Order: sequence, then structure tokens, then C-alpha cells
Amino acid sequence: MTYWFIAAALVLILELFVSTIYLLVVSAALFGAGLAALLFNNLTVSIITAAVLASVGIAWANRWIKRHRRPDNGDASLNDLDIGQTVHITRHLHGNMYEVHYRGSIWQAEAANAQTASQPQTAVITGKNGNILLINLH
Repeated sequence: MTYWFIAAALVLILELFVSTIYLLVVSAALFGAGLAALLFNNLTVSIITAAVLASVGIAWANRWIKRHRRPDNGDASLNDLDIGQTVHITRHLHGNMYEVHYRGSIWQAEAANAQTASQPQTAVITGKNGNILLINLH
């Protein structure tokens, strides 16, 4: 009879370490099975109570998580604070590749409009490709 409550407490302690809502639901179902064991003193009723409460609780938790999940922003550049910042061009490397000074260090940058600019001094960051800045020359 008290085994249900001990199992509920152990699963609750495990849930504190793992931090998932599903173990919390299982712990509540085991507690409910312990209450059923106290009321009816029947192992079958306790097992059925635990199974039903766990099934219903996990289904509810799954729906709740899907409803409250934040949408995944596929474009990480929306949160990139570097985009739109001005960089100073230190030298032209080759083709559309430049060496730029930004945030106190030297970066490699790839220009989108290298043919249109003659002697660019500054550029604006439009994105990143790994550790290479994507820039638009002024």
C-alpha cells in the first residue's frame, strides 16, 4: 500500500534531476494509485488507476507542450545583432573577399556587390557564413 507512495516520491525526485513534465505525470499517477490502494485495498484497481492516470496525464502533457511550444525561428539572422552594423575595410584579398575590421578584430568578409564598388572604405554586414561575414559594400 505504501509502496505506491514511495514509488511516487522516488519518481518525483528523479523528475527533479531530469526536469521533464512526463515524470511528474507518472509520479502523480503513482500517487493516485496509492490513494486507490488505500480506498479499495485491491492491487488490480491500483494498477488500473496508475495506468489510466498515466495515460491520460501523458496525453494531456503532450498536448499542452505542443500548444505552448515557441515557434522555431528558422532564420537565426533575425536575432543576430551584427547584421546591419558597419565594418571598415582594411584590404582587398581576392575576388569578392575582403579583410575587414569589426569589433576590435580582423575578419574575413565576402562581398555581395564587389563588382559595383570601386574603392570601398566601409560596408554593412548582411549575414554570416560560419565565421565569414557577408557584407554589402558602400
